[in-house]
Amino acid sequence: MKKEIIYICVLAFVMMLSACRKDGLEVYDDEAAKNSIYFPKADTINDLTVSFGYSKSNVKDSILKIVVRAIGSPQPADRLYNLTISDSSTLKSGIDYDFLNKSFAIKAGKVADTLKIKLYRNAAMAKDSLFLYLDLKPNENFTNDYLYRPVTSNNKVYMKYYTRLKLKVDDIAGPPPFWTPGNTYYTSTIGYLGTFSSLKFQMLISRYNLDVQELVQPNWFNVNGNGRRLGGWANGLKAYFTQMALAGTPIYEADGVTLMTMGRYAQ
Repeated sequence: MKKEIIYICVLAFVMMLSACRKDGLEVYDDEAAKNSIYFPKADTINDLTVSFGYSKSNVKDSILKIVVRAIGSPQPADRLYNLTISDSSTLKSGIDYDFLNKSFAIKAGKVADTLKIKLYRNAAMAKDSLFLYLDLKPNENFTNDYLYRPVTSNNKVYMKYYTRLKLKVDDIAGPPPFWTPGNTYYTSTIGYLGTFSSLKFQMLISRYNLDVQELVQPNWFNVNGNGRRLGGWANGLKAYFTQMALAGTPIYEADGVTLMTMGRYAQ
């Protein structure tokens, strides 16, 4: 009986393969498609933020890496892609930033490239945010057929572009989005971390070795369950504050008078 079942299964598989051959299933044609190019980062977020506001004063620059990816298989030769910078950008090349890439190309045998942007800290960033608008355009090697898709948010439909990214750079020590009044997660955040202060945020970053560039992203709170980390951070800092107070060296805010405290949910 078992042999008969096996025979039937094998026969069905062979017939399926035969049917596929007859139907003439199409294979993805790289040359015909010319391959689309896009920013993988744009699948989750179109706005990138870099802030020097919580960096030490001796930090003068930062290197940001952004992946550019092509759809399709690797090719035997380098393929240049067309990266443009919008005229509306307020970050100035050679003054506020430089590209470290010698060329913009998907290398032979690869399907992705990494943009390396060196950002220079300057006085203008301490007064206002500066912006860089990146746009991938089609050329002889790539299309941008993978351009956008409609996304619904708060009952409104807008287009999510995969070929565009907006980079925001500042030197302002303000709160990250999840700790900003009016944000969806603000009430939960102050419940654990208490009222925002630059000094408290710097301590949080230092104690837990956090990546500021990640924390200041608009959707940080609900990515990878990040919001659940607040309780652990709050409890840890509260225990540290208690320890320092018992040792006779309490932690104060920048005014040197107000004790630094956590939110009411901290244990």
